[in-house]
Amino acid sequence: MQAQIQVCFLLITLLYSPITSSQLNHWQSTDYIITSFIDIALNNEYSHKNSSIRKWSKPIYYQIIHRTGDQALHEKLTKTHIEHLANITGLVILPASLEHHVNLKIIFSSEQYLQQELQNDFLLNNKQEIKQLAHHGVCLGNFTIDAKSNITKAIVIIPVDRARAHAKLLSCIVEELTQVLGLPNDSDKVFPSIFNDKSRDDYLSGLDFVLLKALYHSSLTPGMNIKQVKHQLESLLARPEFQRLIMDSEQIVNQQGLYPLLN
Repeated sequence: MQAQIQVCFLLITLLYSPITSSQLNHWQSTDYIITSFIDIALNNEYSHKNSSIRKWSKPIYYQIIHRTGDQALHEKLTKTHIEHLANITGLVILPASLEHHVNLKIIFSSEQYLQQELQNDFLLNNKQEIKQLAHHGVCLGNFTIDAKSNITKAIVIIPVDRARAHAKLLSCIVEELTQVLGLPNDSDKVFPSIFNDKSRDDYLSGLDFVLLKALYHSSLTPGMNIKQVKHQLESLLARPEFQRLIMDSEQIVNQQGLYPLLN
């Protein structure tokens, strides 16, 4: 049996001309994207240890579990964002049925149950770790990888009352569901981004879109280390079609998902 590791964490060639620095926002430069990708994809929110690329290689079948009210609203927001993520990454992400085993659980709950849920749903048994996660996170995500760094299952817990108290319900849905795809870290150095806890971004930014597109490009495979990732990203980002994607990313990402629904 392969070892399972749990990771917790609280986006016309012929006529193309290269992008010049004067046309770029700071986050559209190749160096910034590579640095941001490594920071978000290869680092971990609750560990200082560098990891390899972690991503899903199989379809995702999700279940939404309601332990609080406003079920229709939570379903609508969740499904809209999941469809957006599927469109960006090319992943198959569908509601689970009797034919498919659930490998992504999305739990809408309340603050009073959080410590119990960290035990029962995250399967944590370290009381200090449970206390730390319960007191310092507005919402939480967790994924499990196999020996080859494929993500095999994930859980998101959103204590709705806590999220609303911090005006973070939308941010929780967007950030945690995006992180369980293999972008688990938060960083104040990466902006504009949902992965920056000090920012006010509730929706996927152009940079988030680029990070997702890069992660799920076929040239980046599970298990790649920092050196391999840098090499592949330098080659990928230099391609004319990817340069054009970077230029258009902000416009593209705002055409689907929660942004047009709520604006």
